Amino acid sequence: MRTIIIGDVHGCADQLRELLLKVDFQKQEDRLLLTGDAFSRGPDPLQMWALIRETRAEMVLGNHDARLLEQLETQAAGRSPRFRWSNQSRTFDSLNPAGAELLPWLRSLPLYIDDADFLLVHAGINPEKGLSGTRRDEFLTIRTWPPTKKHTGPRWHDAYQPTRPLIVFGHDAPGGLVVKERDDKPYLLGLDSGCVYGNQLSAYILEEARLVRVPSRQQQGEWLQRDA
Repeated sequence: MRTIIIGDVHGCADQLRELLLKVDFQKQEDRLLLTGDAFSRGPDPLQMWALIRETRAEMVLGNHDARLLEQLETQAAGRSPRFRWSNQSRTFDSLNPAGAELLPWLRSLPLYIDDADFLLVHAGINPEKGLSGTRRDEFLTIRTWPPTKKHTGPRWHDAYQPTRPLIVFGHDAPGGLVVKERDDKPYLLGLDSGCVYGNQLSAYILEEARLVRVPSRQQQGEWLQRDA
């Protein structure tokens, strides 16, 4: 069995299908994991949900997924959800037909998956306090260290001293693909290579220590909105 980890898809379902074909994904044999933020901003959230069900993918909760969960919870409680940006309402409307299935699935998503060979998180961990000392908001949104609200500056993983075989994360499209090695082996991988912004969708095959990428079909900045 292979372990295939794929970075933030953000509704780019066609590119995910292409990437799964490129790595020759076998549903009965391979384990598929996603770094979170599966649906938002991109062109086909509902097809992305169909792919998750089809492949039986595992995923950690991303910040956009957490927001979508809140919106679905609000609707389930009989109130009207609020949307800060137009891409949020577009994603919500697209996924609404699957809401009855999607809501319990989102509720079940963990903040991290701690395997013997890797730790999967959405944004990262607190580099000083480690996994056990990382708060929920840090799992979902940490980017810079010391923490700021900016997209530029030193990253949390610049302050991280390796204590685990491998940490895999997403979230940081502005930072691009990140590969940090020790003794010729990666100990840290950032797989959000900005597919929804016109760049690439990236996968890492753990047992082969191999990165695989496919180009985005989105125009540069086509789906970029101001929300983080």
